[in-house]
Amino acid sequence: MPSVVFDVVGTCFSYDNGAEAVQARLGDKLAKYGIPSKLLFYAWVTGTERDYSYLSQIKQYKPFFDIMSSTLTRVLFQAGVPAEDLDGFFTDDDLQYIREEYKQLKPRPGLKEMMQTLRDGGFEVWCCSDANVDRVKGYFDKAGVEMPLDHVLSADMVSAGKPEPEVYKFAREKAGSDKPGEVSIFAASHAWDTAAAKSAGFLTAYTTTYEYDECTNIFGKSDFVAPDLISLGKGIVEKWGKK
Repeated sequence: MPSVVFDVVGTCFSYDNGAEAVQARLGDKLAKYGIPSKLLFYAWVTGTERDYSYLSQIKQYKPFFDIMSSTLTRVLFQAGVPAEDLDGFFTDDDLQYIREEYKQLKPRPGLKEMMQTLRDGGFEVWCCSDANVDRVKGYFDKAGVEMPLDHVLSADMVSAGKPEPEVYKFAREKAGSDKPGEVSIFAASHAWDTAAAKSAGFLTAYTTTYEYDECTNIFGKSDFVAPDLISLGKGIVEKWGKK
């Protein structure tokens, strides 16, 4: 059976809760330095993704939220908060609130419809995330979207972080899509993610809903590109599904 393996955070679910939590707790303080809370939040997330990946590459793997919880001070400094103002800029309670709100991710529009379109089109649907299994399963359950527990794959299972090749090899093996001639697609809204998946032998599907710009001169061209989840699901079925 053909399969689609989805990235989860950013692709199936948005980061918006986290940005709103930063605004709620730190927005007024950030405004004094002309720092937009949404920009600060995304700088924090992408910096965490970088450190997560780099630590994995040097075989010093750490869970994503352990890193995120430890790096807010440096992000504030890099964003323009003077060193002398950093002490007491946020409390442990602020940090916990932001982190927990960030974990309450909301589904992107059309997620449930897309999943049904793919299953009706003959695809087995999986997901592969840097987040832990229970948290990912909780996202889908809360959104009312079917995702069997044994189809939830976490990078924690191989103690490596995306985009380490081990993660994508693991996903192909678990999804049963590493057999010659079998259609296996990796879908994401991160161009670096689809680039890594393509290197591991996946066909790739990319949605511009998060990054907008594919930056094909850097990451190459995905096999299919769509602006949202509904058109992503329909396009995958039309291109690789039942005829």
